Amino acid sequence: MSNKTPDSPLLTPDDGSVPSHAVRLGKSATLDVGAEGNDRASMREAMDPANQSLGEALRLSYRLLQVAIAGLVVTFLVSGFQSIPEGVTGIRTIFGSVAGEPGSEVVAPGLQPFWPYPVGEFSTVQQRQSIDVRDAFWPSRAQKDVTLEMATDSADTGDPIRPGRDGSVITADGDLAHLQLSVDYSIVDPVAMLTQIDAEKSDALVRSVLQRAVVQTVAQYTLQDLLEQRDTPALDIRQRMQTSLDELHVGIQIGAVVILERTAPLAVRGALRRVQTAREDMKTNLERAHQAANAKLVGAAGPNYGEILEMIHQYELLLTSGNQSAADQWLKTIGERFEQPDIGGEASRIIIQAKAYQSTLVATLAKESRRVTSLAASYKENPRQLVQQLWLDAVRQSISQSEVEVFSVPNELARYVIRVKSSPDIMQARRDAELARKKMAAAMIGAELPSFQLGSKQIMIDRPGRRLEKTGDKGFGR
Repeated sequence: MSNKTPDSPLLTPDDGSVPSHAVRLGKSATLDVGAEGNDRASMREAMDPANQSLGEALRLSYRLLQVAIAGLVVTFLVSGFQSIPEGVTGIRTIFGSVAGEPGSEVVAPGLQPFWPYPVGEFSTVQQRQSIDVRDAFWPSRAQKDVTLEMATDSADTGDPIRPGRDGSVITADGDLAHLQLSVDYSIVDPVAMLTQIDAEKSDALVRSVLQRAVVQTVAQYTLQDLLEQRDTPALDIRQRMQTSLDELHVGIQIGAVVILERTAPLAVRGALRRVQTAREDMKTNLERAHQAANAKLVGAAGPNYGEILEMIHQYELLLTSGNQSAADQWLKTIGERFEQPDIGGEASRIIIQAKAYQSTLVATLAKESRRVTSLAASYKENPRQLVQQLWLDAVRQSISQSEVEVFSVPNELARYVIRVKSSPDIMQARRDAELARKKMAAAMIGAELPSFQLGSKQIMIDRPGRRLEKTGDKGFGR
């Protein structure tokens, strides 16, 4: 080993000391290692442990790298697994294309294995969804945190509905109406739906189709029909929506359309509500009148009153046409129909009472006829004497009644007013007789039967006092 500085102009003394005045202009060192034969083998032997340690370290690092790569591959493959919850539907795609055989593209709920992203991907959407349309056809003043009644009370006829600010829809009669709606829909064909539009745009599509259907449907209804018919407009809107969606082939099925609120313009809502109230009252009164009329008709002729009404209508037509003979014949037919056993009600009761009275009248007339027949011979010999005798018999029969008192006074006392008090027995008999007469009159009125008894004005001497004719247009008995 040697130390030399060939470029230095100074010489190093043999004793190795360096003079204090010496200046070093540069430095360099050269290490020469010489080895021959056994020295090289010794060097390799000295380097083997280091090489072995380095190799082991490299092999260990390589194995760790392999394990890490394998883990990454497994993680990448497992990342394609996805759990599909209930109520969610969708499809699988490979590089953007729908995967699966026709008819089996739709994924089912549960854990689904598939290629990881970006090779494969699950496109899912909620199977059943709902949207509310509250602002599109509703006035802005009623969109605030106020009730409909408060908005109606604060509405001003001088502040008209302005397009762009207030929502409204035009009816068939040119009026305006306001609506708030809710729609339920479901995805029945996720393949058609997800290949046509994005999952996030389904609500926007249904909302647009709903607004179009509302405009077209309300244009077919008057304002009154729209407000009064509760279910028909919603069904028509649903039908139009489904037709439009079917034409787009997006696999969406409309479940139900509900009209949450419907009203006329707020400025006229109060007046219209009063009109509707009056109409409802009219309908209620009309229904009550129909019920009362039906009850009266059933009470008059029983459940088969419709046939009787039709027969009466035909009778009126015959009378109007002037065919009197046919009208009389048809009236007889109506009378026969009234006597049938299936006719009930008041008509049946009157007919039964009339038949009973007819029987009584026939019996009474037969009795009177026999009596007159027995007196016919005496009447022919001396009519006036017979009449006077019958009259006296009637007076005697009247005077002989228990409630009649007879007083006899001299003629000289005729100019005086005499007050006589009846006996208690006579007064009691009169009260009993009066009570009996009232009971009989009440019974006659309740039964609605005419009395065949002759009144005092109908009793005439020497001339007939009552004529029994069918029309009742002659005689005192009319």
